[in-house]
Amino acid sequence: MVYWYRYQENQTNRIQGQQTVTQSVLIYPDNIKYSDDSFYGIGTITDTGKQIMVYGSDAKRVKRYSKPIIMNVSGVVQPFDEARNFNQFDAKEYYESMSVYSRLTVKQLNSVEVQHRFSIIDSLHYLRMLMLKYTNQLPHPLNLYASSLFLGVMDNSFNDELSGVKTLGLIHLFSISGLHVFYIVNLLKMILGLFRVTREKTRWATLIFLPTYFVIAGSSIGLMRSILTVEIGIIALMLKKRLTSLDVFSITLMANLLIDPEMLLQFGSQLSYALAFGLIYTNKMRPLKQTVMMNLVSLPFIIYKLFQWHALTMLANYLVIPIFSALIMPMILIAVITYPIAGWFSSVVAFILNSFDAAVNWLGALPGQINFGKPNLYVATLLLIMTLVVIDKVSFKRVSLLLCMYLITFMYIHYPLQGEVSFFDVGQGDSILIREPFNHSITMIDTGGKLQFGRRQNSKVTYQAEKTSINYLKSIGINHLDNLVLSHQDADHTGDVPAILADLKVDRIIVGDGLQNNPSIMRKISPYLNKTKLVLIKANQKLPDFPFNIYHPFESGLGKNEDSVVLGTIQGNRSWLFMGDLPSSGENDIMHKYPMLKADYLKLGHHGSDTSSSDAFLKFIHPKVSIISAGRNNRYHHPSVATLERLKDNNLAYVNTQKLGMISYKYGLLGNHWIFKLQGE
Repeated sequence: MVYWYRYQENQTNRIQGQQTVTQSVLIYPDNIKYSDDSFYGIGTITDTGKQIMVYGSDAKRVKRYSKPIIMNVSGVVQPFDEARNFNQFDAKEYYESMSVYSRLTVKQLNSVEVQHRFSIIDSLHYLRMLMLKYTNQLPHPLNLYASSLFLGVMDNSFNDELSGVKTLGLIHLFSISGLHVFYIVNLLKMILGLFRVTREKTRWATLIFLPTYFVIAGSSIGLMRSILTVEIGIIALMLKKRLTSLDVFSITLMANLLIDPEMLLQFGSQLSYALAFGLIYTNKMRPLKQTVMMNLVSLPFIIYKLFQWHALTMLANYLVIPIFSALIMPMILIAVITYPIAGWFSSVVAFILNSFDAAVNWLGALPGQINFGKPNLYVATLLLIMTLVVIDKVSFKRVSLLLCMYLITFMYIHYPLQGEVSFFDVGQGDSILIREPFNHSITMIDTGGKLQFGRRQNSKVTYQAEKTSINYLKSIGINHLDNLVLSHQDADHTGDVPAILADLKVDRIIVGDGLQNNPSIMRKISPYLNKTKLVLIKANQKLPDFPFNIYHPFESGLGKNEDSVVLGTIQGNRSWLFMGDLPSSGENDIMHKYPMLKADYLKLGHHGSDTSSSDAFLKFIHPKVSIISAGRNNRYHHPSVATLERLKDNNLAYVNTQKLGMISYKYGLLGNHWIFKLQGE
């Protein structure tokens, strides 16, 4: 009932389209994140009280404040973009689960002033900001540990430096939850005990302090669950009511749903409650057995959301958790508190943490990363239920059944009955996946990408392929490519090559002859040539284990549009033709060289621009469906009106990533059909 009410309320908060506005937004500096000269964070519109994500470019002006600020801004408000590729992180879904329905891009920061009204929440956020500034002064990496463990802040530097923590599934140690609340509550009891405060007053102090700590520590879902659990337990003691662990869990879940009905839509919340439930039934097990069972509880969530799991995760948790609980946490707490009077101790702790990081990162780099892929939701649910059955009573038969379920799921993902031809939505660019049934052959044509205009020299390069194509490949169990074809030099086709080569095993990089003389391309691929092979091709050349006909280029070139690689293939008893960015002059050459060439499905050249897809070529190929890969609102206005008119005049159907998001054609034993990310089948 509560969820239905909140759902109906949320429908009224959604906006349609863009709106140009001038409005005031209250935002807490401790919730603001910075990237080069830009900032972003969730704020509250002062007139309506609605939350909104704010993006701005004047970071220096905002960064000087510690107290809550009110920004008067002029800008554009619009809804979040939904995920445009299958299995891509959905920002719209994520933020709506937090009751944030729109984003504000600041065009003009009119004024910034400190919020002068007094409120406890504002004061707590100010205190948190001061604590963040304090932790930033600590020796590295103690500063990262302190801000994540006690204030709930994990920025990009944390993810970069402690990559092994994420790989080995140890991130829960840094996500403020039960372990941290346990330490805080016991520290509070110890302090009050020194002043001979009675047990009754200590309980009242704990009840009052924990909501305060909830704000200071970042207000995460896992923290809310832990605090509610402790508070419900204390209230039961004060009322002299006996509650079992399952009673406390159930009341906590109900209370959390009343406070935030949508919280169970978040991955972190689902995992937190699943692990808490698992702990109830494993708390009497031996440590090793409990570690195994708790990892089994988390596994369906991990592979469904993250697609990967490291074989050393269980061992790492078994070894690291006791060390972290008994040594690392207390050591960090003491170092943080004593830093002003004993800086030497903080330096010693920082040195120990450096060694700890190195050990964890080394362990995470060992072979054992299993790219499981994403199981069907119903399958993941069955795996979780079967895991709980095993925990209820461990037996050889039950464990064997669970292992068989995982094995069958793994085989189904990695040896699919269907093949596919998929066109990723990479914005203004091309990236295409062609994989045959049972993954007999896996080829990617182009990677997408963009020119890194205006990027600071020392700033980190980001690749959209990490969120689009690579993420999708991992979700379908692919961690290697047989062939990576680069059609030509342009950044919107090859800009994300480094990300693909760094993240996936690639057997061959296939390029048009002459592209090896292009310094821009070679800078991208040279660092990886020790683990892949560069293959040069021309028209009519035959390559072993390459399920394509090569129709272009006829001559060597440096990779300009007119040098584009053009490939044809038969997939699902349908003929396909991929044109790269080949202009009309190249199309004329192909018509002359291959007078019998036809294709059922044609990927239009150059994103549907007026310089490609001539009327003569469209009549010559006469495809059943043409595919256009172009970005929304791109500055080139692709596809051109003239091209669309030519398609219409020739009665040719077309699909466009601009409108439909990622486009996939699935074929095989289960039939042939198109799937569009934004419109289903």
